[in-house]
Amino acid sequence: MVARSIVQIYQLQTEHEKSLKSTNEHNGIGFNSVDSFILTSFAEFYIDRGYLSPRQLEIGRKKIKNMLSNY
Repeated sequence: MVARSIVQIYQLQTEHEKSLKSTNEHNGIGFNSVDSFILTSFAEFYIDRGYLSPRQLEIGRKKIKNMLSNY
């Protein structure tokens, strides 16, 4: 569920944001500027390989929980 959530949010990023692995548009969707690089790398890793490592899942879970608590 963590990996799928990260990928779904990744898909909300603009193509430009995906290519830069950053957030540069303040449109209220996608990753925040602090987490954009690491979560983009996790999303791309998952899309390429079909899994996240236990450490990636741990970090991703914390970041997704923080994102949800800010809404």
